[in-house]
Amino acid sequence: MSTYVAVGSVCWDVVEGSDDARLGGSVLFSSRVALARGWDARIVTSGTAQLEAALVAALPDVEVHVERSATDTIFGFSVHAELGPQRLVSRADQIDLSRHAFGDADVLHLAPIMDEIAHGSFGATARAGFVGITPQGFLRAADPTTGALLRHERLDAWWVEHVGAVVLSEDEYARLAQPDALRSIPTAVTRGERGCVGRLGDEVLEVPGVDVGDVSPVGTIGAGDVFGAAFFVALAEGLDFAAALMAANETAAGHVGRGDFASRPEASGPKPDPEMRRPN
Repeated sequence: MSTYVAVGSVCWDVVEGSDDARLGGSVLFSSRVALARGWDARIVTSGTAQLEAALVAALPDVEVHVERSATDTIFGFSVHAELGPQRLVSRADQIDLSRHAFGDADVLHLAPIMDEIAHGSFGATARAGFVGITPQGFLRAADPTTGALLRHERLDAWWVEHVGAVVLSEDEYARLAQPDALRSIPTAVTRGERGCVGRLGDEVLEVPGVDVGDVSPVGTIGAGDVFGAAFFVALAEGLDFAAALMAANETAAGHVGRGDFASRPEASGPKPDPEMRRPN
């Protein structure tokens, strides 16, 4: 059986005015795609014992490796949660790839959400069979005083030499400091309901969106993560570039159309950080 390893923060999402928290993070959605394809799935993350217990309970079929941290990554949301996280409450320690063996990973998916993967450890990715990246987390920063989430104007592609494919949103692609750096690897640019665009060398492929009817903004959460996982798995399974784009597009549309967000693994227990600490 093939093995899919997703690396990135599993976070707690806390909505303003609520004492409850729920698990979040790209690795949750992506690991579920791998499971649905019949792959073994593994998550490498960083956090507290409380987060590890909640993650194991929520995803019993996923192998979990948690680098111990004194704090967890916690995002604060306004009451309009569909707008995405508004601030960083606290952040877990960075994940060091060199602490893990990826020789059995048929797909290694690097899925940072808050610049949490140590840049100097990317050499460890060479052990994996196929490496894909969804680099949204390298664009995020937080105000050191208020914790308000910010976005860098430019996304540097220093990581390109370590990966075999990349998935970006339209906004992320527009912020690439060196778009030509990605010419040699399969690159998918997601466009929501308008489908996606694939770029490889001089080849540009447009895949139209799939009509899924009326969808609430909340229902689209995780669609990009699902697309990324499906794209990487398809390429690793031997599909050509065009076919992998279409497969990922259809998988993401199915996620949105089924409202899979409603079944996202929930955390059990109270808000993990009642004093709402500032980012470390």
